[in-house]
Parts: sequence; C-alpha cells; structure tokens
Amino acid sequence: MNNLETVMKLDKEYLFQNYGNRLPVEFVRGEASFLFDSTGKEYIDFLSGISVVNLGYGNPHFTEALHKQIDEIIHTSNWYFNSKQALAAKAISDNSFKGRTLFVNSGTEANEAAIKLARKYGQSIDSDCYTIISFSESFHGRTFGAMSATGNKKIHTGFGPIVPGFEYLPFNDKEAFLKTVSEKKVCAVITELIQGEGGINVADKEFVEFVYNTAQENDILFIADEIQTGIGRTGTLFAYEHFNIKPDIITLAKGLANGIPAGAMHAQEKLLELLGAGSHGTTFGGNQLATAGICAVFDIITKNGFLDHVNKMSEVAFSILNQMKSECPNITQIRGKGLHIGIELNKNGMEFVNRGLEAGLVINCTAQNVLRIMPPLTIDEDTLRKGLDIFKYIVKQG
Repeated sequence: MNNLETVMKLDKEYLFQNYGNRLPVEFVRGEASFLFDSTGKEYIDFLSGISVVNLGYGNPHFTEALHKQIDEIIHTSNWYFNSKQALAAKAISDNSFKGRTLFVNSGTEANEAAIKLARKYGQSIDSDCYTIISFSESFHGRTFGAMSATGNKKIHTGFGPIVPGFEYLPFNDKEAFLKTVSEKKVCAVITELIQGEGGINVADKEFVEFVYNTAQENDILFIADEIQTGIGRTGTLFAYEHFNIKPDIITLAKGLANGIPAGAMHAQEKLLELLGAGSHGTTFGGNQLATAGICAVFDIITKNGFLDHVNKMSEVAFSILNQMKSECPNITQIRGKGLHIGIELNKNGMEFVNRGLEAGLVINCTAQNVLRIMPPLTIDEDTLRKGLDIFKYIVKQG
C-alpha cells in the first residue's frame, strides 16, 4: 500500500464524504505556479485552490510575514486591540472605498455578516423591510443564511426550510428586478459580478449599473460578493471596478490571505452604527496570523506593475483560447475577465479535469460543463503558455 492509498483509506474511514469522489492525488509541495504530488510528479496549477493562492507558492514576502508572525503571536482575542487587524482593515479601505471592516474566517461567514447587516438596515427603516434579492445560478456559501441567498435549488435540497426573505431573479434581467423592487420591501440586493460556481457568467455592465442606480434611488443596499473575484483576480483589485458603481458592502475571502483562512465584510461608513456592541462576533476572525497574511497580500498586489502583469497574462490567455476555440469543436464559449476564465464545453467537463491531472495540469469543472482556469496571478508567460498547450491537448482529444 503506497502513501496515497493509505491516505485514501483513512479518508474513507474517518471523514464525511461530502466532497464526493476526490481526485486521486495528494499535493505535498508548491513552488511559484507549480504543484508537486506525493510521488514527486510536477503539475502546472491553473486553479490556485479555487482562486485562493493568488500569489502562488513560496512568495518570499508573504512567507516571511507569516513566519515572523508565528514566532511572535498567532492569536489572542477580539476583546483586545490588534494592530495587524487595524492595518489590514486600513489596506482594504484605502484600496476600495472608505468604510469599516469586519473580519471573519471564510466567504460564507462574510456573506452571513452582510446579510445580518442588510437585515438590520432594513429593520431600521420598516419592520417589514427584510427582503434580499439575489440571482439565479448564484453562489454565496453553504451556511444557512448564505445558502438561502444562493439562487440554486440543488444547494438548498435536503435541509428543510431555508431562511425566508430571499427573492431569486434571473441574472441580467432588468425588468424582473424593477418589478420586484416595486412589489416588495427590499433591504438589499446581493450579486456576484462574475458568477463563479454558476459557470463564470459575467454580469452585463448595463444591467449592473441599472440595478445599482435603482437600488440607490430606493434606499436598497448593494452587496457585491467579491469572494472569488476580489484581490486582483479580474485584472482590477475588485471586480466592481469594471462597472460604474461603488457598492454599499463588499464581501471578501479566498485570495484575501493567500491560503490562510480569512474573510471580511467591508461596508460604507453610513452603516457603522447598525453593528454595535454584541450584534456580531467571531472567535478566530481577524486574528494576528490571518491579518498578517492579509497585510502581506496587499503589500504585494498594490505594487506598481502587479495588475499590469495580470492583464498582460489575461490578454495572452484569451488570445490563445480564442484561437483554440476555432480548432476545438468541444469548446462552445470562452468568457471571463482577467485570469478568471471559463471555457464552456458541449459535454461534461469532468473527464477533461481527469485528463488534465494525468497530463500534469490542475483545472476545475463547474456547472457540469465549464472548465475554470484560475492560475496564480503571478504566473509567468512561459508557464502560462505551457499550461495552455496541455489544456489544448486534453480538450482536442474529444
């Protein structure tokens, strides 16, 4: 029995099998944009842990910051002041909009906090103002509030009644949005600007600006779920920058601390008084290790040239993929922004994920037939091209 077989046996015996059939590999080391499994085999990483390890593996500034923090202190409590937490909040505010930040541990917790804040806001207006609008094929998390905000019935199935007060509307449908606003007491709208789990569906710019302006006119909060799209993934620090909007709330996680569990809700200052003492909290959220990681991430992604590199690599990737589409009848559409790319196929995508592993490429399939490409934002052009060569090889196999 080799090491992987041992791990698989232990997994089956001791873990809930909620992740289904895991892919038969254990990654034990990473370097830049490469992963290495327990046998020493090398892979080009086109997934980044689902848009998490945006800086790649072994970034010197990031790892040095973590080592230093571990040597000093990892955690105290939110009963006490924490300079790293304050500096991380300042970094988010300075690079998005002036506001206030609440740190949590994950994306779903960030959305839970946003939902609570939105409901508190609605209740400050009218006791019947609690409806939150979200959109079909969205994904906002798996805890009860975030799951209930998710416009996908398969996420709800089997758990009994979900949290009431959510309305699910068609994505990019202005009329449906306007009708609901006129009929319901709506406190907030929550949306991904590029739906990740839904298949890398990019929101129509005119639709987003219509929803935003309508929300502003009707005192409805606009929540941008930036959990997968934030931290430079789309070629700007935050995806909302591609649109003419300034959200009331953004939620962050995934790449926020480059693999250290961390999430955040960042809101306009006008909402400060709604989350007073005792209204929300978390034991681990914003501890010293997590916020040291966040500070290091912002040090790196705000340096001159970082986003220029992301956009240059994006141009290379889309150019190659669009050419590939003309040669591969399996590809029906290519969409996305920055290095947040979806390739829609005319067949189930999991067989291509497995072929990728065999060929030394890590990719992912979502929405059954959409392959996601989300490499580290630091990937160099040579590695990107090599990875796309492998991608073309596996997709052309049919």
